[in-house]
Amino acid sequence: MATTFQPAAETRLMQWRQWWQLRSPSERFVGVIAGAVVIAIAAWALLWQPLARDTERLERRLVEQRATLVTARRQADEIAALARNNVAPLPRDARSDVESALARQGIKATAIERGDDQRLRVTLDAVSFDNLATLLDALQRDARLSAVDLTAAARVEPGQVRVEMTLSPPR
Repeated sequence: MATTFQPAAETRLMQWRQWWQLRSPSERFVGVIAGAVVIAIAAWALLWQPLARDTERLERRLVEQRATLVTARRQADEIAALARNNVAPLPRDARSDVESALARQGIKATAIERGDDQRLRVTLDAVSFDNLATLLDALQRDARLSAVDLTAAARVEPGQVRVEMTLSPPR
């Protein structure tokens, strides 16, 4: 006797058909309804619930992002208003600032020359080292001038130096 090999899935399908054929019409109806309920519950749990959660989350994010957009627009308007109302500072005369800082320190400059690009070249023949540090601090704080080049040479008198420096406003 020859037997034919049938895959297990095909065998199960034939068994299920046979079982289904043995059921009465009312049992089949109840089975179809039960299957439809199971499919509906699975669709609700696997499709509808995640979609509803994502929709709620996206609606909350939309409200937050709209509020952020309103804030950003308001800040942009404030920035634009500040830019329109920004008054350019009056041009300062760096030379007069340096001369007044020197006068306050009691220091006499040998020469103050205007260099290129708003720089000043200042030469001090004799100044105490402590007064030089105070002068540089005052120039940076009050006149907004910084030393970009400074050469100090010791003098014969103790604590005294000869200074050549280049001052420049910040860029």
